[in-house]
Amino acid sequence: MEKKKVPIEKDVDIEFEYKVYMVYDFLKKNKIFVITGAVLVVLLISTFFVYKHHKETLLNESSVIAYQIQKAYDSKDYKKVKKLVDRLRKDYPDSPFVKLGIAYELLVKKEKNSIKPEDLNKLQVRVNSDQINAGLTEYRGYLYYREKQYGKTLTVLRPVDQRFYNYVSALTLKGFTLKKLGEKEKALTAFNQVLQLSRYDYFKLIAKENL
Repeated sequence: MEKKKVPIEKDVDIEFEYKVYMVYDFLKKNKIFVITGAVLVVLLISTFFVYKHHKETLLNESSVIAYQIQKAYDSKDYKKVKKLVDRLRKDYPDSPFVKLGIAYELLVKKEKNSIKPEDLNKLQVRVNSDQINAGLTEYRGYLYYREKQYGKTLTVLRPVDQRFYNYVSALTLKGFTLKKLGEKEKALTAFNQVLQLSRYDYFKLIAKENL
C-alpha cells in the first residue's frame, strides 16, 4: 500500500508557515485581548471622524456668523455687529472667526471714536502672527499718544524693531512722542533714522519737516 505523502511542496516557505502558525496560536490564546484591542481601534477611529465632522460643522456655522457680521458692519448696523460678535464668542469660542469678529468690533469702536488701547489686547492674544501683532502694537501706541499718555506710548512701541514691516512708522510715532516730552535730541535721532531707513517719500518728508 502506497504511503500518503506529506502535504508539503518543494517551494513552500517553511519559516513563513511557522510564523503564520505562531501568530495564529497567539491570537487563539489571547483572543479576548485581541478583540478588545480591535474594538478600541474601531472606536478611536470612529471618534476621530465624529470629532472631525463636529469641528467642520462648527467652523461652517461660525463662518456664516462672521459673514453676517461683515454685512452688518458694511450697512453700519453696529448694534447687530455687537450682538453677532457676542454670539460668536459664546457659541463658538474656539473658532478662528472669533478673531475676525473682534476685529470688526474694534472697527466699530474706531468709527465711534471710542476705542481704547486695552481693547486691542482682546485681539492681540488671539493673533499668532508677530507681524500683525507689531501693527496692532503700534496702533495701541498711537491710542496712548492720542490720549497724551506719552510715557505709555514709548513703552508700548519698544518691542517694535527692524524685524517688523512697520518699524519706520513706529519710529516716526516715537519721534513725535519724544518731541511732545521735550526730548529734542532723542526726537532728532529718531527722525534721522526715519530719513535713513525709509523707502517711502511719505515718511522721509515727515522726517525732514521735523529735523
